[in-house]
Amino acid sequence: MKYAARLVAALALAACGGRAAGGGRTELQLANWADYREADLERQVLAPFERDHPGITIQQQSAGTGQAEYRERILTSIAAGHPPDVLLLDNIDVPAFTNRRVLLDLAPYLPRLGVDLARYDSTVLDIFRRGSAVYALPKGYTPMVVVYNKDLFDRAGVPYPADDWTWDEFLRTAQALTRDTDGDGAADQWGTAYDRRYFLWAAWLWSGGGDILCPDGTRASGCLDAPESVAAIRWYTDWVTRDSIVPRAYNLRRTLGDNLRLFYSGKVAMLTTGHFWIPNLRPYTADGRLRVGFVEIPHRAGSSPQTVMYASGLAVPVSAPHRKLSVALAAYLADSVAQRIRAAGGLELPSLSAAAQAWAILDTTGWDAVFLRAGRHARIPWGARIERWREVEAALPDMMDRITLQHVDPAVAAHDMALRLDQLLAEGAAQ
Repeated sequence: MKYAARLVAALALAACGGRAAGGGRTELQLANWADYREADLERQVLAPFERDHPGITIQQQSAGTGQAEYRERILTSIAAGHPPDVLLLDNIDVPAFTNRRVLLDLAPYLPRLGVDLARYDSTVLDIFRRGSAVYALPKGYTPMVVVYNKDLFDRAGVPYPADDWTWDEFLRTAQALTRDTDGDGAADQWGTAYDRRYFLWAAWLWSGGGDILCPDGTRASGCLDAPESVAAIRWYTDWVTRDSIVPRAYNLRRTLGDNLRLFYSGKVAMLTTGHFWIPNLRPYTADGRLRVGFVEIPHRAGSSPQTVMYASGLAVPVSAPHRKLSVALAAYLADSVAQRIRAAGGLELPSLSAAAQAWAILDTTGWDAVFLRAGRHARIPWGARIERWREVEAALPDMMDRITLQHVDPAVAAHDMALRLDQLLAEGAAQ
C-alpha cells in the first residue's frame, strides 16, 4: 500500500525528534477522553504501530472525564507550552480550537504521506475543514438513528419499521407498543423514551423541518420560533404531555442510563441512539436477552429525512515540537488499520468511505448498513460551527422543561428561548 510505505518512511525520518523516553526511544503523547473500554480499544490500535516502529512509544493520556473538562485541560496545556503531540478533537470543540489558531493545518503535510482526503466521507471531513485547511483527520462518526426491541414488536404483532417512515407511522407504532402488561390499569411498557437533552432530539427537530438557529448561525429568532420548529417541538413534547408513550413525567430528569436500562429490560420499545451505544448493547444481544434492529429517524410527512452526524478527529497542535512525526501519527490513527480495529469494537463507523462500506458488508447483523444509509441524510451539527454552542445546548433543556413540566405552550417557550439564545450569541460575537 503506497500510503503505508510513505508513512513508514516519514516516521523513520521524523523519529530522531520527539520526547526522549530513554534507551534512544521517542515518546509521543496522545490525548483523548477515553473511558476504560475506549482506552483499551485505543491500545489495540496503537499496538501494531509501536510493533512496526520500535523506536517510538505512544503515551496515551486518557482523561476519562467530560468533554468540556477535557477541552479546558488541552487548551491549558497548550497555553502552558506543554501540548500533547496528537489530540482527539470532538466536533463541538472545533470552533474553540480553530478560532484560537492553536491547531496545525494538516493539508500541506498530507501529500507527502500519500493521504488522499477523497477517501473520507465528505460530510464527516467537512466538520474539520475551514476552507482549504484541514484541522483534523476524521477518526470515526455516527448519525443518530432509532434502535428497537424486536421481541416487543413480535409480541404485539407490530411489523418492524422501515427506512423513510413518517412521524405518523412512528406515533402509531409507539402507541401500539405502550401497554399494561400486568393488568393493574397502568402502563408498564412504553413505545419510546423522551429525553430533554438536545443532542438526542436534534434529529427529530430537523426531520420535521425545524432548526435552532438561522442558516448564518448568528440568531435563533425567526428560526427556533418559526412555525416548522414550533410544530416539531410540540410533536416531540406531546410524547409526554398528550400521547403518554413514554415513562411518566417524574422520570424526565433522569439520566440517559435510566432510559438505556429501561430499554435493556424490555420496558421501552424504541430509543434514539448513536453507534457509540452498540458496545453497551452487545452483551445483551450476544446472550439472547435482546433482539434489536436499527432504523433511520422518521420524518414529518412533506419534510425530507434528516439526522445529525457526530464525529471526532485527530489533530496536531501548532506548538507540537515535532510536527512531521505528530502529523504522521495522526494520519496512522485515522487510516484503515486503526479504523478497522475501532469498527470491530463497535464505537463508531469508519470515516473512510471504503472501510465503512466493507465493514457493513461483513456485519451480519445489518446494523451498520442502517447507519450508513442514515449518514446520507445527515447534517453537520451546530456545535461544529458555533463556539458558544455548549452554552446554547445547556440552555435548551430549560425550554423543554417549561413545556413538559410547567405546561407552557411550545410557541411561547420557543420564542422566549430564541430571545435568550440571541443574547447569548450576541455576547459571544462581541468578545
